[in-house]
Amino acid sequence: MADETYRLVLEQLSSIFKLDENMQTLRRKLEELSCQETDINSELKNAELLIKGKKRKREVENWLKNLEQKRNEVQTIEQGLGERRFYSHVKYGKRVKKMIEEVDNLVQQGRFPEGIMIDACETRVDLLPTTRLVGETSQRNLEKVWACLMNDEVLSIGIYGMGGVGKTNITMHIYNRILEYIERFDYVSWVTVSQEFSIQRLQNDIAKAMGLDFSDEGDEKRTAALLFKGLMKRKNSVLILDDMWDHFSLEKVGIPIGVNGCKLIVTSRSLDVCRRMGCQAIIKVEPLPKEEAQMLFTEILGHNKALKPEINEISEAIVDKCAGLPLGIITMAGNMRGIDDIREWRNVLEELKESTRQGDMESDVFPILKFSYNRLRDLKLQLCFLYCALYPEDSYIERKELIEYFIAEGLMDGRKSRQAEFDLGHSILNKLENVCLLESVKGIRYDRCLRMHDLIREMALKITGSSPRYMVKAGMQLRELPDEEEWIADLEKVSLMKNEISTIPSATSPMCPNLSTLILRENPLERLPYRFLLHLRALSLLDLSHTEIQSLPNSISDMECLTALFLGHCEQLIYVPSLAKLKEMRVLDLSYTKIKRVPQGLENLVNLERLNMHHTWYLETIPTGILSRLTSLQQLVLDYSSEHVRVQAEELMSLSNLEEFEGQLYDLDGFNWYVQSQHYRGLSSYSLQVRPDDCHNRSAYIENDDKYDKEVRLVNCCLTGGREGGGVPLFLPHDIQYLEINECQTAAGGLMDVVSSLNHARELKACAVVHCDRIECILSSPPSCSSSNAHFQSLEKLYLLGLQNLSALFKWGLRGGDAVPLNGTFSNLKQFDIIGCPNIKKLFTPRLLQHLHNLELLYVWECKLMEEIISLGDEEDNETAAMFECSGNSSNQSSSYSHGTDGTAISFPRLKRLSMQKLPELKSICKGEMARDSIRSIEVIRCPKLKRLPLSLHPYNEQQSPTCPLEEIVIDDKQWWESLEWNSPSQKNFLQPFVRFY
Repeated sequence: MADETYRLVLEQLSSIFKLDENMQTLRRKLEELSCQETDINSELKNAELLIKGKKRKREVENWLKNLEQKRNEVQTIEQGLGERRFYSHVKYGKRVKKMIEEVDNLVQQGRFPEGIMIDACETRVDLLPTTRLVGETSQRNLEKVWACLMNDEVLSIGIYGMGGVGKTNITMHIYNRILEYIERFDYVSWVTVSQEFSIQRLQNDIAKAMGLDFSDEGDEKRTAALLFKGLMKRKNSVLILDDMWDHFSLEKVGIPIGVNGCKLIVTSRSLDVCRRMGCQAIIKVEPLPKEEAQMLFTEILGHNKALKPEINEISEAIVDKCAGLPLGIITMAGNMRGIDDIREWRNVLEELKESTRQGDMESDVFPILKFSYNRLRDLKLQLCFLYCALYPEDSYIERKELIEYFIAEGLMDGRKSRQAEFDLGHSILNKLENVCLLESVKGIRYDRCLRMHDLIREMALKITGSSPRYMVKAGMQLRELPDEEEWIADLEKVSLMKNEISTIPSATSPMCPNLSTLILRENPLERLPYRFLLHLRALSLLDLSHTEIQSLPNSISDMECLTALFLGHCEQLIYVPSLAKLKEMRVLDLSYTKIKRVPQGLENLVNLERLNMHHTWYLETIPTGILSRLTSLQQLVLDYSSEHVRVQAEELMSLSNLEEFEGQLYDLDGFNWYVQSQHYRGLSSYSLQVRPDDCHNRSAYIENDDKYDKEVRLVNCCLTGGREGGGVPLFLPHDIQYLEINECQTAAGGLMDVVSSLNHARELKACAVVHCDRIECILSSPPSCSSSNAHFQSLEKLYLLGLQNLSALFKWGLRGGDAVPLNGTFSNLKQFDIIGCPNIKKLFTPRLLQHLHNLELLYVWECKLMEEIISLGDEEDNETAAMFECSGNSSNQSSSYSHGTDGTAISFPRLKRLSMQKLPELKSICKGEMARDSIRSIEVIRCPKLKRLPLSLHPYNEQQSPTCPLEEIVIDDKQWWESLEWNSPSQKNFLQPFVRFY
């Protein structure tokens, strides 16, 4: 015992006497840990910004938290030892020794041999759109599910209740909450289970939700193994299977519940399904009690004032008929919005009382939904609503695509113009949204999409089971056509879109004399047999788009009732038979096909309103005279990437009903003639290109994120300012929004000299000048002091690419120096790209900055003589100063720069991104300081002579929040970063955490 006590005393004394040595070791190891932290943070930023579908591991988050905790503990020890008291040394001596071991452990843990990032499903980013939960009952159900989810003992949760009771809405709230609770959950995947259930389909849907693709795997067992392996890698994950109609074996699908924290949530209308799925916790979602149901009804109704007592009494009776089902309440309230007439309220209640009760599980909600359909009254509205049921379950339906269908089906009759038809289509869809029969969602490609609630779609399919009669088997993974007995005589519409049908037997010939619509799009269909169309004489719309069909059968030539033929994205299609007899045709879509010649008889389609031949690369020509005979055309889209497909200006001008045009004219003379004819003024959108016959353009087109309604592209044209110079004067449409000048021969002056009609382009939003080697500047002569019009005042994007002789943006004055244009020029510019311009040395002058207060994105790449981005040293000549004064606002405009004792403070108040790449002579961004008002990203790649980052530690505007918006400084050379000159050590310390390597 005495020996043990002696040993402990010696150990304690050793800790005290070696405390200084141990503290130095601890500080050194903590510094090593801090360097490790910096590297990991840089790697995290790099991966999260550049690698799609990745997120940091939770163990990395925990490591960073532990490191911060250790840092605080060391700081506490430092403060305690600073008191220089003996008991402090006794207190901390042993603790310091143990802390060294703990820091060593943290260093080892921070190696992360398996990486610091994990895959994250794409749905991780976006919250699901939900309806607000009203009342205590819904909130209580939500918290029940959440409590089960947080219980480590509960691995699977079942949520059940009748259709329309709100199961999916509650689960969507759970999904969104999981997304925000990153401390507990790493992954969440949402899968809506189709009523047409199959193991293989469910496996593919789960894989898709995880960002994987097992569609090529034909074997269920192999797919199950791959899915199991993929889910096992995802620690702390939640899989949600919504709207299950039948049970299945988890092992057979490949769902590893309980492995690595994987949990399952199931929603179903059946308690039995939840039980047979082995759910450990089962929660029933009950209908809303009367008070909460009335509260939801009132909220959706949206009355700013209280209902009249007599109307309020009727509304309560209507809510009672909804049986506490949120979907029914929402639908009914949407129908009654804006109705104040008590007689109409009484009539609605009476109709509800008379509704026939169904005998299935939806007996309480279906009459409500059917009532909403009946109250549409207008047959056109009802048909448009039923049309949405032709899409697969849970589809996101693009509004534009849907309205195109409506137009093709003749549902917009009576409207004279295409624009009027679209306005009517949007109005109809808005009405269907307002009565809650459709819901608005955000799609992947388009913001404005629609979706049909599955119960409402079921109601629509019940209606179309009798009159009008539809056959809808969309998105069911069918490999063959439905059986012959399903093609009954009174069918009006058939939708087989998004299946796996690749062949149709040659003898197949449905006897459907009333069939008007057949949708086979998005099937791997290779051939349509001759006999298939023989008995479909009433067919008016045939959609074969996105199939692999190579040719159409000749039997299509006799389908004289056909008004719409969709063949877009049939990328193997090379042959279309004669269309001469199809004089009722109004829509013909041949985009993205391999046809070499226009279909025979095209000129006979005198009622054709929409002709789309976009991206028909193999098309050899359009014979002169065909288009001019299509006098009903409202939309004409031709392929302007082809060297052969052109239209004569006279033909285009003869189309008096044209509203939308995209295509290529023969030459500049024809283009000018067309513009001077003013025909373009009748177009709501146009994309006009001019490219001479002998042009073989080598330049890539500018990729714009924004699609402009009114565009002009000039490719390899002679723009030398007049016939005496070998060129042709150019006339531009007054409402042009985008102009591209690509590989054109020009005079050596400025852009305004080349295209003088730009003076009148008051709506120009974007301009690209590409590989025009002789252009020396943008503006080469000053505006008159009496002029009130600024150049490029509306411009938002400017692209200058490959301009070999560009030496300045603006050039005039007594000595030809840089100058600034009339006040207002570039005042709306948001993005400026200057790339591959080897002769320009200095980009902006201080006075020019005053015009760039809206600039957000600046890209300066591959300009080999560029020395300064913002030049402050050169004196501006007297003529330039005088011109700036005559702009009238120089004293009133808020300045973008101000002189200080140490130079100049520069401010781009809205600049978010500054990117500089491959600038071998760049020595300076600016000689003063650049305020960090809004800059989020700075990129410096291969700029070896740049010795200073002028980013200020303080905002230019003193009233602005001191919070720094900076997110990253991207560099490619660590040595370059270490060699930079700094205004102060604090500047480097401030910027260091934002650095990541390219």
